[in-house]
Parts: sequence; structure tokens; C-alpha cells
Amino acid sequence: MPVEGRALTSGALSKMVRAGGLVMSLETPEKIRTLQRKLYCKAKAEPSFRFYLLYDKICREDILQHAYALARANAGAPGVDGESFADIEAAGVEKWLVGLREELISKTYRPAPVRRVMLPKPGGGERPLGIPTIRCRVVQTAAKLVLEPIFEADLENSAYGYRPRRDATGAVKGVHRLICRGYTDVVDADLSKYFDSIPHSDLLKSVARRIVDRHVLRLIKMWLKAPVEERDSDGKRRMTGGKRSTRGTPQGGVASPMLANVYMNRFLKHWRLTGRHEAFRAHVVAYADDCVPRRHLRKEVRCCARDGGRSSGAGCQGQAPNHRKLRRSRAVVVSVAEKAELDSVRYGSERRA
Repeated sequence: MPVEGRALTSGALSKMVRAGGLVMSLETPEKIRTLQRKLYCKAKAEPSFRFYLLYDKICREDILQHAYALARANAGAPGVDGESFADIEAAGVEKWLVGLREELISKTYRPAPVRRVMLPKPGGGERPLGIPTIRCRVVQTAAKLVLEPIFEADLENSAYGYRPRRDATGAVKGVHRLICRGYTDVVDADLSKYFDSIPHSDLLKSVARRIVDRHVLRLIKMWLKAPVEERDSDGKRRMTGGKRSTRGTPQGGVASPMLANVYMNRFLKHWRLTGRHEAFRAHVVAYADDCVPRRHLRKEVRCCARDGGRSSGAGCQGQAPNHRKLRRSRAVVVSVAEKAELDSVRYGSERRA
């Protein structure tokens, strides 16, 4: 978990990025750090507090500038509008940011459709990747800078994916610690199409548990309802999703991992608060959308999953066990004693670390 006095997002970065004629630091400015620290401490100290004045922070000039620097450092392909970072910098970054800020302040900002491309998976099949426009990436990054400290205060310790100063290595070490305590049965599992199947209504309820600023909620809802543009092999354009969409947050959007963690937290918190870890003699180590506990094992269980070399957190709703589908091809139960080289645990290499 974050500790007071440290940045909650990109503070560990000290690189610089050149945007046109400007040189931007990727280290979180002290003014933004102070805001993040205050938001986190307030959320941590008052678990039932609901934040009602946040939209103006997202529109702050310094936050949008830092959001652009972070988006620029991540590079990435253009969205459906074809606008690249080179195009923005040729026309002037400051002018571009002023225009974007005016849209946000006047509430005229509207997300563009998300460009979807299919990426091959290491084990076969394809994974959909959504590519928002740079405008949407910058606004989502700005929102993440403000909202992440609040949600971070609520996330369970058993979640490692897409969190500040947490990663897959930490998840592996968590599994290793449990193995050393005698938990030797592991469920290597995967949730099917998690990002594409998160229900909007339940997700927004989870967000609203902490955020009641209607302008922020409207912003998130617009991202969830943004149409998805796909092109077939002949280049023919096809639009899906949109206002009628009731599920999914694009895998590839800046805000999507944060929102996926918020939804996953429902399950992890339910597991802990209802004593499931004691009743089932099972522990969960989650990284994005690849972890599901199984209650029918006779021994203590730990769920750890891996996705082509990198793990990813997941969500399933504790109150509705069948809400998420377990991908059968990825559900594997093994004994560490039987397969010490289990690649999703790698406990031997961690013991030497």
C-alpha cells in the first residue's frame, strides 16, 4: 500500500520527455504529489467518505500538462482520428492543451470511438486491444492522477496488478511466502474476457461508493459507452458498442486497469470480510484478470495466474459466483511438490532472490 509522503503514480520516474519545443519531466510535480497525498490520506482515514469535488482537479493546467507528458512517454499509435504526437507538437502542445482544457471546463469534451486491433496471444488466439485517441488518453491519464489515490486506499493487499509500486514480481513473492507456510496446492486459472464483460451498472456503483462528483461519473460513463471501431481484412469499417453497450471497458485504455481493479476489489473484499479464506482454507493472490479461487479443493489453495509472461488482476463478484466465466483451458490444479518448476509460481528463483 502507498505510504504517506510518497507519490502515488509516476513519482519514481525521473526521465524527461521532449514534446515539440518543450521538455517535460515525468517525475510527479510536488503540487500534484501533495494533492494525491491528501486524497489518499483522506480516503484511508475515512473509509465511508465520498468525494464530491474532483472534476476541477482533473481540469487543472498542471495536471493536464503532466498527463500529456506521461501519455507522450508511453507513445503508442494514433486513435481513430489519426492524430499523432508529432502532429500535436508540430501545431503546438500548449495550444493543444489549452483547447482540451477549454472543452473539459465547458463540458463539451466527448470521447472519440476507440480503435480496436487484434493482437496474437503467445498460446494461440487473439486479444483485443482498444486504442483511444491521444485526446482521450490525456484526459484519462489526468483522471487517473486524481482518482487513483482514492481507490488505492481501498484496494486489498492481495491485489498486485496495475497498482503503484506493485507488479507481477510482488505477486510471485506473495505466492512464495504462502508456499513456505505450507500452502502447496495452486490453482492456475484465468477469467474469460474479463475487461470485455465488466457490467457497467455494477462498476459505476463501485465507483460511486467513493466518488459522487457527477461530472467525474459522467466522464467515466462516457468512456465506458464510447463506440468501438473495427476494420475487417478488406478495411471495411464497423462500429460496435456505444450508448447501448452495457458491459466492458476497453483493454488498452488508460483508465481501464484502474476501473478493473475497482470492480475486482468487490470480490477480494468479500472474500476477506466473509471469512472465505478461513472457511475454504484458501488464499488469493490476484494480478489483474487471471485469478479465481476454487472452493472445492480439500487443501489450502492459492490462486496465481500468469498470462504469457506477465500476470494480469481480475474481477469477479463475490455475491454472484457465476458472474464471471472461468476459462477452462487455463484452469489447472497442481501440487508444488509434484511440479516444482510451475512457471506461474517460480518459487525456486524467488527463494534465491
